[in-house]
Amino acid sequence: MKYGIRDGCLRQPWEQVFAAAGRIGFDGVELDIGANYRDTPWWTPAGRDQIRRWAAESGCVLASVCLGAYWKLSPADPNPAVRDEALEVTAQSLRFCREMGVAGILAPVTPGPNTDMEAGTARWIEFLKRCRPVLEETGVTLALENVGRGYGGTAAQLLHLIEAAGAPHLGVYYDPGNGASLKQDPAAEIRQIGHQHMAFMHAKDPGGEHLGEGTLDWAAVVAAIRAIGYNGWQTLETSATNDPPAAAARNLAFLRRQFGD
Repeated sequence: MKYGIRDGCLRQPWEQVFAAAGRIGFDGVELDIGANYRDTPWWTPAGRDQIRRWAAESGCVLASVCLGAYWKLSPADPNPAVRDEALEVTAQSLRFCREMGVAGILAPVTPGPNTDMEAGTARWIEFLKRCRPVLEETGVTLALENVGRGYGGTAAQLLHLIEAAGAPHLGVYYDPGNGASLKQDPAAEIRQIGHQHMAFMHAKDPGGEHLGEGTLDWAAVVAAIRAIGYNGWQTLETSATNDPPAAAARNLAFLRRQFGD
Protein backbone atom coordinates (compact mmCIF):
# COMPACT_ATOMS: atom_id res chain seq x y z
CA MET A 1 0.00 0.00 0.00
CA LYS A 2 1.09 3.58 -0.68
CA TYR A 3 0.12 6.39 1.68
CA GLY A 4 -0.72 9.92 0.61
CA ILE A 5 -2.17 13.07 2.09
CA ARG A 6 -4.19 15.91 0.62
CA ASP A 7 -2.54 19.31 0.76
CA GLY A 8 -5.35 20.78 2.87
CA CYS A 9 -4.82 18.26 5.66
CA LEU A 10 -1.50 19.89 6.52
CA ARG A 11 -2.58 23.52 6.02
CA GLN A 12 0.65 24.23 4.18
CA PRO A 13 1.18 26.07 0.88
CA TRP A 14 2.29 23.91 -2.01
CA GLU A 15 5.91 25.01 -1.69
CA GLN A 16 6.00 23.56 1.84
CA VAL A 17 3.51 20.70 1.83
CA PHE A 18 5.77 18.13 0.12
CA ALA A 19 8.54 18.65 2.65
CA ALA A 20 6.06 18.51 5.54
CA ALA A 21 4.51 15.29 4.23
CA GLY A 22 7.91 13.73 3.61
CA ARG A 23 9.08 14.46 7.16
CA ILE A 24 6.04 12.66 8.54
CA GLY A 25 6.64 9.63 6.33
CA PHE A 26 4.06 9.87 3.57
CA ASP A 27 4.78 8.50 0.12
CA GLY A 28 2.87 11.18 -1.78
CA VAL A 29 0.75 14.32 -1.82
CA GLU A 30 -2.56 14.99 -3.56
CA LEU A 31 -2.88 18.60 -4.75
CA ASP A 32 -6.28 20.23 -5.11
CA ILE A 33 -6.61 22.09 -8.42
CA GLY A 34 -9.34 24.60 -7.61
CA ALA A 35 -11.28 27.18 -9.56
CA ASN A 36 -8.24 29.51 -9.58
CA TYR A 37 -6.24 26.84 -11.41
CA ARG A 38 -4.75 29.32 -13.88
CA ASP A 39 -3.03 31.14 -11.01
CA THR A 40 -1.36 28.01 -9.58
CA PRO A 41 2.01 26.41 -10.41
CA TRP A 42 0.04 23.55 -11.99
CA TRP A 43 -0.88 25.64 -15.02
CA THR A 44 2.58 26.71 -16.26
CA PRO A 45 5.68 24.77 -17.31
CA ALA A 46 7.80 26.70 -14.81
CA GLY A 47 5.29 25.99 -12.06
CA ARG A 48 5.26 22.27 -12.79
CA ASP A 49 9.06 22.31 -12.68
CA GLN A 50 8.74 23.78 -9.18
CA ILE A 51 6.37 20.99 -8.17
CA ARG A 52 8.88 18.45 -9.47
CA ARG A 53 11.64 20.06 -7.38
CA TRP A 54 9.53 20.17 -4.24
CA ALA A 55 8.67 16.50 -4.68
CA ALA A 56 12.23 15.43 -5.48
CA GLU A 57 13.70 17.30 -2.52
CA SER A 58 11.15 15.83 -0.13
CA GLY A 59 11.19 12.24 -1.38
CA CYS A 60 7.40 12.53 -1.49
CA VAL A 61 5.86 12.18 -4.96
CA LEU A 62 2.88 13.90 -6.52
CA ALA A 63 0.43 11.04 -6.04
CA SER A 64 -2.61 12.54 -7.75
CA VAL A 65 -4.43 15.78 -8.35
CA CYS A 66 -8.00 16.63 -7.45
CA LEU A 67 -10.03 18.72 -9.88
CA GLY A 68 -11.70 20.77 -7.17
CA ALA A 69 -12.44 23.23 -9.97
CA TYR A 70 -15.45 21.03 -10.75
CA TRP A 71 -17.29 22.54 -7.79
CA LYS A 72 -17.58 25.74 -9.84
CA LEU A 73 -17.13 24.22 -13.29
CA SER A 74 -19.34 21.17 -13.09
CA PRO A 75 -19.57 18.89 -16.11
CA ALA A 76 -23.30 18.81 -15.30
CA ASP A 77 -23.77 22.58 -15.55
CA PRO A 78 -26.61 23.60 -17.92
CA ASN A 79 -24.32 26.26 -19.45
CA PRO A 80 -22.30 24.76 -22.34
CA ALA A 81 -19.53 27.34 -21.81
CA VAL A 82 -19.01 26.06 -18.26
CA ARG A 83 -18.89 22.47 -19.48
CA ASP A 84 -16.39 23.49 -22.16
CA GLU A 85 -14.12 25.07 -19.54
CA ALA A 86 -14.41 21.96 -17.39
CA LEU A 87 -13.28 19.94 -20.42
CA GLU A 88 -10.33 22.28 -20.98
CA VAL A 89 -9.06 22.01 -17.40
CA THR A 90 -9.56 18.24 -17.51
CA ALA A 91 -7.77 17.74 -20.83
CA GLN A 92 -4.85 19.94 -19.87
CA SER A 93 -4.56 18.32 -16.43
CA LEU A 94 -4.51 14.87 -18.00
CA ARG A 95 -1.67 16.00 -20.26
CA PHE A 96 0.19 17.57 -17.34
CA CYS A 97 -0.20 14.34 -15.34
CA ARG A 98 1.31 12.33 -18.19
CA GLU A 99 4.15 14.85 -18.41
CA MET A 100 4.83 14.54 -14.68
CA GLY A 101 4.35 10.79 -14.34
CA VAL A 102 1.17 11.06 -12.28
CA ALA A 103 -1.14 8.08 -12.72
CA GLY A 104 -4.51 9.71 -12.17
CA ILE A 105 -6.89 12.52 -11.39
CA LEU A 106 -9.63 12.70 -8.78
CA ALA A 107 -12.83 13.80 -10.50
CA PRO A 108 -15.55 14.66 -7.95
CA VAL A 109 -18.93 13.92 -9.52
CA THR A 110 -20.32 17.38 -8.83
CA PRO A 111 -23.86 18.65 -9.36
CA GLY A 112 -24.95 21.27 -11.85
CA PRO A 113 -27.10 24.16 -10.60
CA ASN A 114 -30.83 23.43 -10.88
CA THR A 115 -30.03 20.09 -12.48
CA ASP A 116 -31.90 16.94 -11.52
CA MET A 117 -30.48 13.42 -11.37
CA GLU A 118 -31.51 12.41 -14.88
CA ALA A 119 -30.18 15.51 -16.62
CA GLY A 120 -27.03 15.66 -14.50
CA THR A 121 -26.21 12.02 -15.13
CA ALA A 122 -26.73 12.48 -18.87
CA ARG A 123 -24.43 15.52 -18.95
CA TRP A 124 -21.73 13.70 -17.02
CA ILE A 125 -21.88 10.78 -19.44
CA GLU A 126 -21.66 13.16 -22.39
CA PHE A 127 -18.70 14.91 -20.73
CA LEU A 128 -16.84 11.66 -20.14
CA LYS A 129 -17.38 10.68 -23.76
CA ARG A 130 -15.86 14.02 -24.80
CA CYS A 131 -12.83 13.18 -22.64
CA ARG A 132 -12.18 10.00 -24.60
CA PRO A 133 -9.62 11.39 -27.09
CA VAL A 134 -7.37 12.85 -24.40
CA LEU A 135 -7.78 9.77 -22.20
CA GLU A 136 -6.60 7.67 -25.13
CA GLU A 137 -3.79 10.13 -25.82
CA THR A 138 -2.44 10.24 -22.26
CA GLY A 139 -3.32 6.90 -20.67
CA VAL A 140 -3.90 8.76 -17.40
CA THR A 141 -6.85 7.60 -15.27
CA LEU A 142 -9.78 9.91 -14.60
CA ALA A 143 -11.15 8.52 -11.34
CA LEU A 144 -14.70 9.42 -10.30
CA GLU A 145 -15.30 10.02 -6.59
CA ASN A 146 -18.46 9.34 -4.58
CA VAL A 147 -18.80 12.85 -3.19
CA GLY A 148 -22.55 12.53 -2.67
CA ARG A 149 -23.76 15.92 -3.85
CA GLY A 150 -23.92 14.97 -7.50
CA TYR A 151 -24.79 11.91 -9.51
CA GLY A 152 -22.23 9.41 -8.23
CA GLY A 153 -23.08 8.95 -4.57
CA THR A 154 -23.13 5.15 -4.80
CA ALA A 155 -20.87 2.54 -6.33
CA ALA A 156 -23.67 1.59 -8.72
CA GLN A 157 -24.00 5.19 -9.95
CA LEU A 158 -20.24 5.54 -10.46
CA LEU A 159 -20.08 2.28 -12.39
CA HIS A 160 -23.05 3.36 -14.51
CA LEU A 161 -21.26 6.57 -15.49
CA ILE A 162 -18.12 4.63 -16.44
CA GLU A 163 -19.93 1.94 -18.39
CA ALA A 164 -22.30 4.34 -20.18
CA ALA A 165 -19.42 6.61 -21.22
CA GLY A 166 -17.50 3.68 -22.67
CA ALA A 167 -14.21 5.60 -22.58
CA PRO A 168 -10.88 4.02 -21.60
CA HIS A 169 -8.93 4.93 -18.47
CA LEU A 170 -11.97 5.72 -16.35
CA GLY A 171 -11.96 4.44 -12.79
CA VAL A 172 -13.33 4.98 -9.30
CA TYR A 173 -11.78 7.07 -6.57
CA TYR A 174 -13.65 5.52 -3.67
CA ASP A 175 -14.02 7.18 -0.28
CA PRO A 176 -15.36 4.71 2.32
CA GLY A 177 -15.96 7.60 4.73
CA ASN A 178 -18.21 9.27 2.20
CA GLY A 179 -19.95 5.95 1.62
CA ALA A 180 -20.68 5.63 5.33
CA SER A 181 -21.92 9.23 5.54
CA LEU A 182 -24.25 8.53 2.60
CA LYS A 183 -25.71 5.51 4.45
CA GLN A 184 -24.13 3.01 2.08
CA ASP A 185 -22.22 -0.13 3.06
CA PRO A 186 -18.61 0.79 2.20
CA ALA A 187 -17.30 -2.76 2.39
CA ALA A 188 -20.01 -4.02 0.05
CA GLU A 189 -19.39 -1.11 -2.33
CA ILE A 190 -15.64 -1.82 -2.41
CA ARG A 191 -16.40 -5.40 -3.43
CA GLN A 192 -18.91 -4.17 -6.02
CA ILE A 193 -16.35 -1.81 -7.58
CA GLY A 194 -13.73 -4.53 -7.59
CA HIS A 195 -10.11 -4.57 -8.66
CA GLN A 196 -10.92 -3.68 -12.28
CA HIS A 197 -12.37 -0.26 -11.47
CA MET A 198 -10.77 0.74 -8.15
CA ALA A 199 -8.14 3.33 -9.06
CA PHE A 200 -7.56 5.32 -5.83
CA MET A 201 -8.98 5.53 -2.32
CA HIS A 202 -9.40 8.21 0.32
CA ALA A 203 -9.16 7.55 4.04
CA LYS A 204 -11.45 9.38 6.44
CA ASP A 205 -13.62 8.40 9.39
CA PRO A 206 -16.92 10.31 9.70
CA GLY A 207 -17.73 11.44 13.21
CA GLY A 208 -14.17 11.22 14.50
CA GLU A 209 -11.33 13.70 14.71
CA HIS A 210 -8.80 10.97 13.88
CA LEU A 211 -9.03 7.69 11.99
CA GLY A 212 -10.42 4.96 14.22
CA GLU A 213 -12.55 7.38 16.24
CA GLY A 214 -15.56 7.62 13.92
CA THR A 215 -18.30 5.39 12.61
CA LEU A 216 -16.45 3.56 9.82
CA ASP A 217 -16.17 -0.22 10.24
CA TRP A 218 -12.46 -0.45 9.52
CA ALA A 219 -12.26 -4.23 9.93
CA ALA A 220 -14.89 -4.74 7.23
CA VAL A 221 -13.36 -2.10 4.94
CA VAL A 222 -9.84 -3.52 5.22
CA ALA A 223 -11.15 -7.05 4.60
CA ALA A 224 -12.96 -5.85 1.47
CA ILE A 225 -9.87 -4.01 0.21
CA ARG A 226 -7.79 -7.15 0.66
CA ALA A 227 -10.48 -9.29 -0.98
CA ILE A 228 -10.38 -7.28 -4.23
CA GLY A 229 -6.57 -7.13 -4.22
CA TYR A 230 -6.31 -3.35 -4.08
CA ASN A 231 -2.81 -2.20 -3.15
CA GLY A 232 -2.70 1.38 -4.42
CA TRP A 233 -2.97 4.77 -2.77
CA GLN A 234 -4.66 5.35 0.56
CA THR A 235 -4.76 9.14 0.74
CA LEU A 236 -5.78 10.97 3.90
CA GLU A 237 -8.69 13.37 3.63
CA THR A 238 -8.92 14.02 7.35
CA SER A 239 -9.31 16.95 9.72
CA ALA A 240 -6.19 19.08 10.08
CA THR A 241 -7.08 19.67 13.78
CA ASN A 242 -5.18 22.24 15.83
CA ASP A 243 -1.93 20.36 15.16
CA PRO A 244 -1.91 19.21 11.52
CA PRO A 245 1.47 17.38 11.56
CA ALA A 246 0.59 15.48 14.73
CA ALA A 247 -2.85 14.53 13.40
CA ALA A 248 -1.38 13.43 10.07
CA ALA A 249 1.28 11.31 11.79
CA ARG A 250 -1.33 9.69 14.02
CA ASN A 251 -3.58 8.91 11.06
CA LEU A 252 -0.70 7.53 9.02
CA ALA A 253 0.26 5.23 11.89
CA PHE A 254 -3.34 4.04 12.07
CA LEU A 255 -3.39 3.15 8.37
CA ARG A 256 -0.10 1.30 8.64
CA ARG A 257 -1.50 -0.76 11.50
CA GLN A 258 -4.60 -1.60 9.49
CA PHE A 259 -2.74 -2.74 6.41
CA GLY A 260 0.36 -4.13 8.06
CA ASP A 261 2.89 -2.21 6.01
